[in-house]
Amino acid sequence: MGIASGVQAGLGAIGQAKAASAENKRRKQDYEYKLAIRKNRWMRELSIFGTKKVQYEKDLNEANIAAQRAYTQSQISLNRAQSQALIDQQEDIKNMLKAEGMIEVGAAERGVRGKSIARALNANLGSMGLANAMRARALTESKERMSAHNESVARKNRSLQNKLYSKVAIQPTPDLPPPPPVMQDTSFGLFTGLIGAGIQGFNTYGEFKANKVFDE
Repeated sequence: MGIASGVQAGLGAIGQAKAASAENKRRKQDYEYKLAIRKNRWMRELSIFGTKKVQYEKDLNEANIAAQRAYTQSQISLNRAQSQALIDQQEDIKNMLKAEGMIEVGAAERGVRGKSIARALNANLGSMGLANAMRARALTESKERMSAHNESVARKNRSLQNKLYSKVAIQPTPDLPPPPPVMQDTSFGLFTGLIGAGIQGFNTYGEFKANKVFDE
């Protein structure tokens, strides 16, 4: 009877050890599954961020090219205005000289001399000066408009670059790994269970033997 009780207790201890071992295996598998999920999520985030960085570089390059084209077009427009002003000035000089010649010829035909012809020549020269002043003012306004336009392009480009950078400013970081599982001690439980089973069997046997001796 004591031996049977001890065997039963021993089997119980072995069963508990097996159950603990199975639970440890389950916990380990669950932990490894969580690690795999974390790794896959992290790799996916890195892939998405890498795609965003490539797109950012592409968009940034296109924005800079567009801004440079705008600057170039402004300079071309200013160059054209300066070239046209130079052409107009040359034409005005020709017209002024032509008018000056006509004044002198007309004065000679009419016999006009002295201050009268001087006033006519000065008036003709003044017309040339007025034309030059108007051209200079037009060129100054063209330069100011070009400068304002370039500043506007630069502001828009900076704003666009900041907007683009905001999409890649925060780099992904891996989340914290799950805590490792707390394993149950299967050897200690089995060891103590078997000792307990042995003591229980021994005590039962001792009681049985003592009772038998007493009964005799």
